[in-house]
Amino acid sequence: MVDNVLFLVIGVMSPRGASPFGRDEDDVIIVPFESGGVRLLGRRHLRTMTVAVEEQADIFQVQQSVHDLLLSRHGVEDFQIRNMESIIQSVTETQNTMTILLGSIAAISLLVGGIGVMNIMLVSVTERTREIGVRMATGARTGNILQQFLTEAVLVSALGGVLGVLAGLGVTALLDKLGTDVVFSAFPVILAFSCAFLTGLIFGYLPARKAARLDPVVALATD
Repeated sequence: MVDNVLFLVIGVMSPRGASPFGRDEDDVIIVPFESGGVRLLGRRHLRTMTVAVEEQADIFQVQQSVHDLLLSRHGVEDFQIRNMESIIQSVTETQNTMTILLGSIAAISLLVGGIGVMNIMLVSVTERTREIGVRMATGARTGNILQQFLTEAVLVSALGGVLGVLAGLGVTALLDKLGTDVVFSAFPVILAFSCAFLTGLIFGYLPARKAARLDPVVALATD
């Protein structure tokens, strides 16, 4: 029964969720045009009409064709045409803005983390000056010292990257258990770990170069 009018249900559509305009598409009924207009709505004209376009590139051409057809039939422009392309562009612009914002936050975080790694390695070089002098005196070359401290910086950053990835995956898995739909992808994980690796490599170069350029005599004389 729909408004005290008897209808025969011939099928139930699959769940569709909300429309782009916020209407619940799972809380609607679809009836024949003549029956709905005469027996339910009390009119024979349409209030809204949806036109599907096969190719998105043709959407503006189809919009213009529909506009010209309605204008020729009505004589006046007493209608509105909403183009989904504008809504898609608006959503895309919002997503791009959020991407830039989150990217800026991530870049600042990497910069702060990289400065932290560099400071830790500089302190390490200062505290191990005598050790560096002993290594140089026993035959270690500049490249060996550079490689040693670069490796340490990369390991520190890589360890932080691994812990961060595990924490992120853990939180994501928890959200999935709580009912939030989550899509796991390997690319963000690889990208996050690569950023941590590169942070250690880039910001660890200055302390490593400082250690490699120490004078063995001065380094050995350091208390």
